[in-house]
Amino acid sequence: MILERFERLAAIRGDAQHGLPTSAWSANLDDIDRDQLMRAVIEVVRALVLPEWESKRPDDRRPQLALEAAAAWVASKSADALAQAKATAKDCTAARNETFGYDHRIPEAARALAWACGAKDNAHIWEGLAAVEEELLARVTLVAEYHRIPEQRRAILAVLKRCLAPPPEAPPPSNDPVPYAASGAFTVGQKLTHPKFGDLTVVSAGPSTIEVQLTDGTTKRLAHKPK
Repeated sequence: MILERFERLAAIRGDAQHGLPTSAWSANLDDIDRDQLMRAVIEVVRALVLPEWESKRPDDRRPQLALEAAAAWVASKSADALAQAKATAKDCTAARNETFGYDHRIPEAARALAWACGAKDNAHIWEGLAAVEEELLARVTLVAEYHRIPEQRRAILAVLKRCLAPPPEAPPPSNDPVPYAASGAFTVGQKLTHPKFGDLTVVSAGPSTIEVQLTDGTTKRLAHKPK
């Protein structure tokens, strides 16, 4: 179901300069667990826009501190964490004002996440996403790469998808013995059964043979055909 929402968000035209309004993000994602949503949007800011700030202002960590404080509040919900988040939000306001017209949307996005701590609704979270999209759009329009505009929201949705709808984990490989066949391909550590030698363990594998250990500790060399 959530994947369908991502598809809807990707399909909305949006504004070429400002991207989606906060109402579009809210309409599609507002019922997601708030802590999970906070973590996902923190990752969006960190992955997509924060590196630009870090490269230009390596000594100014105000946006990073705001994101760290927001993550700490999500983890603990303590009064001290909330107070720290609010303090870093105010610092990001100063950073936004100092960089207005250039990279101000980066501390603006971080500030929104810090203000979201303890809030009664998700309004600040949507403001953070909107600031990220606007920053990404500003970057491509600055160099007249208008053909890349649709990519920007897809980048946001890719991070959200990774955090909110990760693919199911593959089941761990089975270590159950498999029947040996000369035409099979086997790997070191694999358990085999042999009609003559019984249970075996592959201890080495070459281009055309494997060495296997029997239950009595002796070894045998058998053929195989690696892929």
